[in-house]
Amino acid sequence: MLGKDSKADSTLILAVALLLVMGVVLVYSASSFKAQESFGDGHYFLKNHLYRVILGILLMVIASQVNYRVWLNISPFVLGICCLILVYMLFADSVTAVRGSRRWLTVGFLTFQPSDFARAALILFLSLSLGASKRIAAKSLQSFLFHLGIISCVVLPIALQPDIGSALLTAFLALVLLFVAGERLRHLVMLAMTTAPLVLLYILREGYQRVRVMKYLSALRGDGLEWQAKQAFIALGHGGLFGVGLGGSRQKLHFLPDPFTDFIFGIVGEELGLIGTTAVIVLFMILIWSGFRIVRQCDELAGKILAIGLVLNIGIYAAANMAVVVSLLPTTGIPMPFLSYGGSALLVNLFGVGVLLNIADQSHRAHELRPVGRYAHRRKPGR
Repeated sequence: MLGKDSKADSTLILAVALLLVMGVVLVYSASSFKAQESFGDGHYFLKNHLYRVILGILLMVIASQVNYRVWLNISPFVLGICCLILVYMLFADSVTAVRGSRRWLTVGFLTFQPSDFARAALILFLSLSLGASKRIAAKSLQSFLFHLGIISCVVLPIALQPDIGSALLTAFLALVLLFVAGERLRHLVMLAMTTAPLVLLYILREGYQRVRVMKYLSALRGDGLEWQAKQAFIALGHGGLFGVGLGGSRQKLHFLPDPFTDFIFGIVGEELGLIGTTAVIVLFMILIWSGFRIVRQCDELAGKILAIGLVLNIGIYAAANMAVVVSLLPTTGIPMPFLSYGGSALLVNLFGVGVLLNIADQSHRAHELRPVGRYAHRRKPGR
């Protein structure tokens, strides 16, 4: 899994490992009360989370050993399947709306969120398509419209579930990849100017989405926070500098909704204090720094775009989750990567880390085999 010159690889693994350990501990701490109350087993959510962590680690190891070009080559087929599933979820009677949104699909004993897998497939496909030219070049309007159509096939079904938060973050991530690959800035600016009013109108027509946005705007005017945001602030304030200690949270006792999923960062602040929240932020910064070192080491354009997409997929979601907890963004149901209880996002993120490790490994191999002189076609002596 680790290649020569693997400082970025090992740092990435260490950051992810520490976040996973913190996640296991905090999920247990934040969920034990509800698990005991609902299932008579305080370890119920912990056991489910551990199964998913183990499965995710296995997936990460497998992905790290498979040449990332394999995932790129099969991405059109995978993306097509994901899009069909997203459309199916909008109309299937078997899909039950939870809190007004049709986000989760149940197959047998498995329940997962297809939008997470669709986002990963979109990153892979865009990397394959945008990297086909082998170099960064200004893209034509035809290329822009083609890629915009592909992005819409993923973003629109997610928005119609409705899951506006995931749809907007997916669209933002995809457009960043277009820009990185050389898309003309004027195309992106024109797109933003034409779609922003439509997005706002769509958000305001959905009942619970409209309520969230209006409460968020009221809070910005100083008219009071909505319940979730207020309880998150209480958790962060209660924790102070050093926190109340693991297991000592009061907000998880039916005050802070979703304390071990969307709002687990609030529990970090309450139980581990400012020191704990700072440690989480630093770990994500280290992860992102390691990821971009891998980007810099990669010589293949498709690999660079893929690595950027996988790193941003983690970084953007972490930033959005933190922003929601401190009321910089309205409540969106965005999980914290590696910390929140859940399955789909955890598996996708660990798969992404495995692909990043393989990109780093392939880059090390390419550098070792690179010709040294005019007629040198062998590795350097001693390697």
